[in-house]
Amino acid sequence: MRIQLTGCAVLLVLFTNAQERFGILHSNYGGSDIGLLNPARPAGQWPYADIRILGADLFAWNSLIAWSDRQSPLVGELRNGMAGNTSGNVVLRSQGLAATHRAVVQAGLSGPAFSLALGRGTIGAGIRSRVHVSATGISQELSNFIYHGLNYVPQRGERYRDAGIRAVGAAWTEFGLSYAHILHAQGFGMVSAGTNLRYALGHAAGALQLTDLDYTVVDSALLQVHEATARYGFAMPAVNAGAGLGADVGMTYERTLEEVDGYRPHKGSGGCTPARYRYRIGVSLIDLGGMRFRQGEAGAITAGAITIADHTRLPIQDVEDLDSLLATSTQWSRSKAFSIGLPTAVSVQYDQRLAENTYVAFAAVQQLAGRNAMRLRRSNSIAITPRFETRYFEASLPVVVHEYDVAHPSVGFMLRFNGLVLGSDHIMPFISRGDVYAMDVYMRLRWMIFRSPACKGRRPAKRVSGGREMIPCATPNE
Repeated sequence: MRIQLTGCAVLLVLFTNAQERFGILHSNYGGSDIGLLNPARPAGQWPYADIRILGADLFAWNSLIAWSDRQSPLVGELRNGMAGNTSGNVVLRSQGLAATHRAVVQAGLSGPAFSLALGRGTIGAGIRSRVHVSATGISQELSNFIYHGLNYVPQRGERYRDAGIRAVGAAWTEFGLSYAHILHAQGFGMVSAGTNLRYALGHAAGALQLTDLDYTVVDSALLQVHEATARYGFAMPAVNAGAGLGADVGMTYERTLEEVDGYRPHKGSGGCTPARYRYRIGVSLIDLGGMRFRQGEAGAITAGAITIADHTRLPIQDVEDLDSLLATSTQWSRSKAFSIGLPTAVSVQYDQRLAENTYVAFAAVQQLAGRNAMRLRRSNSIAITPRFETRYFEASLPVVVHEYDVAHPSVGFMLRFNGLVLGSDHIMPFISRGDVYAMDVYMRLRWMIFRSPACKGRRPAKRVSGGREMIPCATPNE
């Protein structure tokens, strides 16, 4: 048990990916990160240029199991685990509001990237590698078998029927180009739109989708599958195992504090001072697209009754062994190619100015993967994030709810020291001994250039609407 706990903890810390990074998401100094959830955000970005040197993200969440009864916070348990003294137990979690259990694990490494403001337009490019694994549709009965094994006595002899079980995973590197533009700037309103376009180079993938599964675990050895409909696909690791395209699209509206007629960011005159806003609203579609793996193994199975005499000893080493086991299948079609969709979602964002340098923001992400789709699944999430930001320092405190489980919100933090960003959307495992069912850490190392060549040597000045003297906001004697 100690080895298992230590291994799980190390995997969580080293190989998981921060999903949305809510702590830095709304920042006006967030660099390339602000465009990942809404590609319109870089339009009119406050720094003239942002260069990402390196980034790493860590995230995992599940509703099935938790590491409980720990004697130390997570860092202490990792240290104790290396010495063979890890405490605690892995326990089953309750389902909460969802009808089935779900899990998302991600891993990622962000390479060089840049974004550059060119007046009303902002261009960007970058590279990052991602690993994403998701599972959904796991019923309470199936979760008992997963946790206790098929020899779980209370469920022996009971016939169960599950639907919509899906486990999908992929690893890929994406090369991205982005463009955001201020479409309309007049009066106290500014509308922007943007898109990210990506080429994805797939490295590995695996997927199993069970549309229907009707089964009975008769005893300690005998398993009867009464009916099953499934699709599967897998591609072994390779530099170029597959390829595909991805995209994000988004729009934002800002209610500004001053008139923005003729506003051109970083282009002299009033453009050398960022257009401050009272509030900002955004909507976006993210991770559209998918990847095609042409040199793998894939197929679809519609099976009738299958009897497995000893489920503890399944001699399956290759496709031929599986063919022998499924000899009673009514249909089995095979192919070498299969597709996996990216973790598509729709998102809305809102950022409200409270006082100078102080804001509170809201964001919601709703995944769009269908129950029977071979598509990676994003975790549904809602976050409220108060923050304080200046050019060289920023702090935020995101409160995040995953999968609408309002009874178990996570609390995080984010600190930015100029271009160095350290954050987590779930800090409690590191400082408390509560149950661990999620993990989140991220960091960024960036270089920001705040003033453009056109603005160097100019003192910040009040913006002049349309390049002319501003018309008074109110008529005399009103």
